[in-house]
Amino acid sequence: MNDTMAIFQTLHGWLESNICNLDAIIFDIDGVLLVRGESSMGSQKLIEMLRRERFPFYLLTNDGDHSTEEKAATLDRAGLCVLSDEIVSCSDGLMELADGLNSNEEPFFIMGNLGNPCFAKKAGLKTTRDLESINICQGIIVGERNYDWEKTINAAVNFFIRKPHASLIVPNPDEYYPGQCGEICIAAGGVARFIVQIVRRYGITIEPLYLGKPFLPIFRKTRQLLEEQHGRAIPLDRILMVGDYINSDIRGAKDFGCRSAIVLTGVTTMNMLERSAILPDMVFQILGE
Repeated sequence: MNDTMAIFQTLHGWLESNICNLDAIIFDIDGVLLVRGESSMGSQKLIEMLRRERFPFYLLTNDGDHSTEEKAATLDRAGLCVLSDEIVSCSDGLMELADGLNSNEEPFFIMGNLGNPCFAKKAGLKTTRDLESINICQGIIVGERNYDWEKTINAAVNFFIRKPHASLIVPNPDEYYPGQCGEICIAAGGVARFIVQIVRRYGITIEPLYLGKPFLPIFRKTRQLLEEQHGRAIPLDRILMVGDYINSDIRGAKDFGCRSAIVLTGVTTMNMLERSAILPDMVFQILGE
């Protein structure tokens, strides 16, 4: 275990003495604020404390197939009052990305769900889900769930064989996400990597553009929003990322350059940390009492 990694009981308790050393906090949602569909212990009191202190914070999620309005409603049903504009989704990266994409009349093909309202349409992108139209598209955006995987993945593979320079945009880089009864479900990142592998076997290399954690677009967007809220530039070492997943939350925070903390209410255990080459600056057992 890294001797420099400090271990504390609650984040709330630590903040009472150390909030002056930070300018902003970023929270992961699932596994941190939400645990098995319920608000985690101390999460509501922690958010209320940050509001009282007028302390800037945002919530990050790789759940790119639910709009921020839908995610806020999920949090509300779990007893956690959060506004939709306090949430940054991996799919929000499409807004920034749209400015640099080809603005011609060719649409983007969307695989699966991408929120309601749709993040791609919100970004001003022309889109289609019609497989018959895939070959006139300028790229593919990989969403989640509710599509015919066999037909769509076959069509996507052949699309990139014909158009190897087209864009493969993946809001959620995760290969899987938790399902019910301890099972896992294949996520957009897993589908995208499968497409890349098959096309590579055919002799063509394509490079997906990932938007969510641990990749930088979602962190850059969040810092921009925090600085707009704060009214000034925020040094990275005064931003704390609080997550539950080493390879997503902590890796992303370290690559971005901000401070990092693991809460042991999600997927990461102390045994995992002891074996990991990637370590947070701090570990908290829970958010609060």
